[in-house]
Amino acid sequence: MDCPLERLSIAVLGSGFMGTAIIKGLLTSVRPGHKNSEDFKLQIHACVRFKESFERVQKVLGDEAYRIQSATSLHAWSSAVDKADVIMLGIPPAELRSISENMPLCKSLRGKLVISLLAGTTCEQVIDAFVLNEETNRAEQFHVIHVIPSIGAQNLDSVTMIAETDHAGDDEKALCDWIFRQIGSVHYLPEELMNEATAAHATCNALMMIAVDAVTDAAVAEGIPRSLALALSAQSLKSAAGLLDQGMTPESLKESMSVAKGITINAVLDLEKGQTRSAISDATRNAIRYTRNMT
Repeated sequence: MDCPLERLSIAVLGSGFMGTAIIKGLLTSVRPGHKNSEDFKLQIHACVRFKESFERVQKVLGDEAYRIQSATSLHAWSSAVDKADVIMLGIPPAELRSISENMPLCKSLRGKLVISLLAGTTCEQVIDAFVLNEETNRAEQFHVIHVIPSIGAQNLDSVTMIAETDHAGDDEKALCDWIFRQIGSVHYLPEELMNEATAAHATCNALMMIAVDAVTDAAVAEGIPRSLALALSAQSLKSAAGLLDQGMTPESLKESMSVAKGITINAVLDLEKGQTRSAISDATRNAIRYTRNMT
C-alpha cells in the first residue's frame, strides 16, 4: 500500500530506544532509490532534551543519521511539531505533564495526528494532558492513536499493536497503519486490552533473553564456543517463531520435534521439573498487573 501522502514529516518526541528504533526502521524502509521512496519524501525530526541525546541517536543510525533533523530544546520541539504531519510521543508517561504545561507546544499539536507510544496510557489520558479549552470539541483539537511497537522496528521486524478507538479519523488511521507496516507487522485490538498485550509481549522478550543466555552459558560449559552457542540459540528461537507464525501451535510443534526417547522431549521434561511453565505464567500475570498500575 502506498503512503496516503506524497510527502510525510514526522516529529518523534523523546527519541529513546523505541523512538530511535522506529526512526532507524523508517529510514531503512524509505531510503533514496528504494521502491518505497519513488516520488515520496520523508522528513524526520528527532526531538530530544540535550545535544548528547541526539548524538546517541546519530550513533545508532550510523550512515543514515544525516537524513534526520534535531530539536534539542522544548522551544525547538514546538518548531518541529509545527512542520510535522505526524507526532510520535516517545517520552516516559510521567513527562506528559511537562509537555502539557508548555502552551506553545500544545497549540502546535492541535489538528495533528498524535501517535502515542506510551505504555499504560490511554488516548483519553493523552488528550486530557494536552487539551487547552474544554469548551472546544476535543475531537477537533487532537487526533490520537495508541500504538505499541517492538524494538524489532529497527530491523523491519516490529510487532506493532494498534488500539481500536474513535480518537482519530479514517485518514489518520490509514496513515498510521502505513507508517508501521513499513517496519513490521501490525495487529489491532481494543484499547482496554493494550496493557495486557503489552505485558505479554514484554514477558516474551524477558523470557527470550533469559532462555538464550542460559542455553548459551550451558553450551559453553560443555565445550561449545560462545559465539557458536549464541548463534545456535538465537536461530533456534527464530526458526520456532517462524513455524508458529505459519500456523503451527505449541502443541503441534512439540509433537513434531519430540521423537520417542529423543533429546527434545527429555529437555522438556527437565524444564517441567523446574516448574518453568508456572514460573512463566506467574511472570506474565504479574507483568499485566504491573502494567495496569503504571499510571
